[in-house]
Amino acid sequence: MRPLAPLRQPLLATRVADQLREAIVYGELKLGDAVSEDRLATMLGVSRTPVREALSTLAVQGLIEIRPQRGSFVFHPTSQDVAEVCEYRAIIEVQAMHLAAARSHSQMLAAMTAADAAQQSAEAAGAVVDAARADAAFHEALIAHCGNSLLEQAYLLVSGRVGAIRFFARRSISSRAASSHDHAKIIEALMRGDLAQAETTLTGHIMRMQLHFSECQAATAVN
Repeated sequence: MRPLAPLRQPLLATRVADQLREAIVYGELKLGDAVSEDRLATMLGVSRTPVREALSTLAVQGLIEIRPQRGSFVFHPTSQDVAEVCEYRAIIEVQAMHLAAARSHSQMLAAMTAADAAQQSAEAAGAVVDAARADAAFHEALIAHCGNSLLEQAYLLVSGRVGAIRFFARRSISSRAASSHDHAKIIEALMRGDLAQAETTLTGHIMRMQLHFSECQAATAVN
């Protein structure tokens, strides 16, 4: 992680939190890793105070676990945690898709199509993080165009955990292949105005993240 330019304390803590969030979501800090305030402060070129504040912010978002007398750790979801995140996503994203289809159909489709194309291009180039960002953008297009600020806020509460789990699960080859295939099917269904098919595909796509996560966990344990 790169050092941060000097900023006023509150802004600096926010910048630190943003950078740590990115590091967790895209695997630079791995699930379950111990997080040292001193080490992070040195790496980022800041004092411990903004790092401590940032870790507290990320704890509220569920990305950091602060354990008394033991320190801070990147969250490490159990199978039940992943299942609950998938259920939550299915409820939020499906509802957002229905709202967006009624309110901003063409804009939603344009954003999803662009994200899918970016993901395919990044996958072909072996750009892992860019592909993951595009994958996230595909799903965020549903939320961004739903026209409901409360639903957007609800999704934001878990978006960091979703991103980190999804990035870990994308280590599975079957996950990356299924992702692009499912995205294309969702886009095609929405273009036809077939919301029922789009919902079925989207729900299955989201819920399969549990399987891909488990596959990657098993592979990591073996290695």
